[in-house]
Amino acid sequence: MIKREIETPIKPIVPAVFVYVTDVKKSIVWYCKVLGLPIPETDRTDIHIFGLGESQCSNLFLRRVDKVEPTTQPLFSLDAPNIEETYQFLHKLNIVIEHRDDEVIWFKDPDGNVLMACSI
Repeated sequence: MIKREIETPIKPIVPAVFVYVTDVKKSIVWYCKVLGLPIPETDRTDIHIFGLGESQCSNLFLRRVDKVEPTTQPLFSLDAPNIEETYQFLHKLNIVIEHRDDEVIWFKDPDGNVLMACSI
């Protein structure tokens, strides 16, 4: 646990990340392919929540909006211990790569949101 300097009702934990998308069902399929998750059956078209595990940031929300203002910097980072293997995987899926170096890859989701895969 992190030692806190001052008393505050806000915890130093990020329990969820929100990604705004124009088509939730299309985005569910894309994120499932990238993350290696089974594609869930859902009738909802407004929101989808991926429970990603027991970590402090364990939920990824896909939230439908009419128009996405794509990011130019990564929204969040995904763990990718082997960056070359990750690059080959993303390339095989025809995913747009924005930036690549020895430790990170920036890539775009179908709405142009920039995500990062990081080996550090």
